[in-house]
Amino acid sequence: MANETVGTMKDRVAIITGGSRGLGRNTAVNLAGRGVNVIFTYRSNQKEADSLIREVEAMERKAAGFRLDTGDIHAFDGFVADVRKTLHGWGRDRERSFQRRVFPDAKAASAN
Repeated sequence: MANETVGTMKDRVAIITGGSRGLGRNTAVNLAGRGVNVIFTYRSNQKEADSLIREVEAMERKAAGFRLDTGDIHAFDGFVADVRKTLHGWGRDRERSFQRRVFPDAKAASAN
Protein backbone atom coordinates (compact mmCIF):
# COMPACT_ATOMS: atom_id res chain seq x y z
CA MET A 1 0.00 0.00 0.00
CA ALA A 2 2.95 2.34 0.59
CA ASN A 3 3.61 2.66 -3.14
CA GLU A 4 0.00 3.30 -4.10
CA THR A 5 -1.00 6.78 -5.14
CA VAL A 6 -3.84 8.67 -3.55
CA GLY A 7 -5.95 8.07 -6.64
CA THR A 8 -5.72 4.30 -6.36
CA MET A 9 -6.58 4.34 -2.64
CA LYS A 10 -9.61 6.59 -2.95
CA ASP A 11 -12.84 4.96 -1.82
CA ARG A 12 -11.14 1.96 -0.27
CA VAL A 13 -12.13 0.94 3.23
CA ALA A 14 -9.69 0.15 6.04
CA ILE A 15 -10.68 -1.73 9.17
CA ILE A 16 -8.51 -0.78 12.12
CA THR A 17 -8.64 -2.42 15.54
CA GLY A 18 -7.92 -0.10 18.44
CA GLY A 19 -8.45 2.91 16.24
CA SER A 20 -9.62 5.57 18.66
CA ARG A 21 -6.23 6.35 20.23
CA GLY A 22 -2.50 6.15 19.66
CA LEU A 23 -1.10 4.30 16.68
CA GLY A 24 -4.55 3.13 15.54
CA ARG A 25 -5.86 6.68 15.48
CA ASN A 26 -2.77 7.94 13.64
CA THR A 27 -3.22 5.16 11.09
CA ALA A 28 -6.88 6.07 10.59
CA VAL A 29 -6.09 9.76 10.10
CA ASN A 30 -3.23 9.01 7.71
CA LEU A 31 -5.34 6.67 5.60
CA ALA A 32 -8.25 9.11 5.54
CA GLY A 33 -5.83 11.76 4.29
CA ARG A 34 -5.06 9.40 1.40
CA GLY A 35 -8.73 9.01 0.52
CA VAL A 36 -9.51 5.83 2.45
CA ASN A 37 -12.77 5.44 4.37
CA VAL A 38 -12.26 4.10 7.89
CA ILE A 39 -14.00 1.57 10.09
CA PHE A 40 -12.39 1.16 13.48
CA THR A 41 -12.91 -0.50 16.81
CA TYR A 42 -12.48 0.87 20.28
CA ARG A 43 -12.79 -0.77 23.66
CA SER A 44 -14.43 1.87 25.87
CA ASN A 45 -13.63 5.48 25.05
CA GLN A 46 -16.70 6.67 23.12
CA LYS A 47 -15.55 10.31 23.34
CA GLU A 48 -12.27 9.55 21.54
CA ALA A 49 -14.12 7.44 18.98
CA ASP A 50 -16.55 10.28 18.24
CA SER A 51 -13.63 12.69 17.95
CA LEU A 52 -11.92 10.47 15.37
CA ILE A 53 -15.13 10.16 13.36
CA ARG A 54 -15.43 13.96 13.23
CA GLU A 55 -11.77 14.32 12.23
CA VAL A 56 -12.05 11.80 9.40
CA GLU A 57 -15.34 13.25 8.17
CA ALA A 58 -13.72 16.72 8.12
CA MET A 59 -11.37 15.22 5.50
CA GLU A 60 -14.47 14.31 3.46
CA ARG A 61 -14.05 10.59 4.13
CA LYS A 62 -16.49 8.21 5.78
CA ALA A 63 -15.85 6.84 9.26
CA ALA A 64 -17.57 4.45 11.65
CA GLY A 65 -16.44 3.28 15.05
CA PHE A 66 -17.66 0.21 16.90
CA ARG A 67 -17.14 -0.80 20.50
CA LEU A 68 -15.51 -4.23 20.51
CA ASP A 69 -13.86 -6.26 23.23
CA THR A 70 -11.52 -8.46 21.19
CA GLY A 71 -11.17 -10.77 24.17
CA ASP A 72 -14.83 -11.73 23.88
CA ILE A 73 -15.25 -14.16 20.97
CA HIS A 74 -19.03 -13.80 21.15
CA ALA A 75 -18.76 -10.07 20.35
CA PHE A 76 -17.48 -10.70 16.83
CA ASP A 77 -20.79 -11.77 15.29
CA GLY A 78 -22.29 -8.41 16.27
CA PHE A 79 -19.23 -6.59 14.96
CA VAL A 80 -19.45 -8.38 11.61
CA ALA A 81 -23.14 -7.48 11.36
CA ASP A 82 -22.39 -3.83 12.16
CA VAL A 83 -19.63 -3.67 9.55
CA ARG A 84 -21.78 -5.31 6.91
CA LYS A 85 -24.61 -2.84 7.61
CA THR A 86 -22.18 0.09 7.45
CA LEU A 87 -20.62 -1.07 4.19
CA HIS A 88 -24.06 -1.53 2.67
CA GLY A 89 -25.02 1.98 3.80
CA TRP A 90 -21.88 3.31 2.16
CA GLY A 91 -22.82 1.61 -1.11
CA ARG A 92 -20.14 -1.01 -0.66
CA ASP A 93 -21.97 -4.23 -1.39
CA ARG A 94 -19.08 -6.52 -0.58
CA GLU A 95 -20.48 -7.84 2.67
CA ARG A 96 -20.20 -11.48 1.69
CA SER A 97 -16.61 -11.02 0.57
CA PHE A 98 -15.79 -9.24 3.84
CA GLN A 99 -17.18 -12.00 5.99
CA ARG A 100 -15.51 -14.79 4.01
CA ARG A 101 -12.09 -13.13 4.10
CA VAL A 102 -12.04 -11.69 7.59
CA PHE A 103 -14.14 -14.11 9.61
CA PRO A 104 -14.43 -17.32 7.60
CA ASP A 105 -15.19 -19.37 10.72
CA ALA A 106 -17.06 -16.75 12.75
CA LYS A 107 -20.13 -18.90 13.27
CA ALA A 108 -18.10 -21.99 14.06
CA ALA A 109 -15.91 -20.10 16.54
CA SER A 110 -18.87 -18.60 18.37
CA ALA A 111 -20.48 -22.03 18.72
CA ASN A 112 -17.53 -23.20 20.83
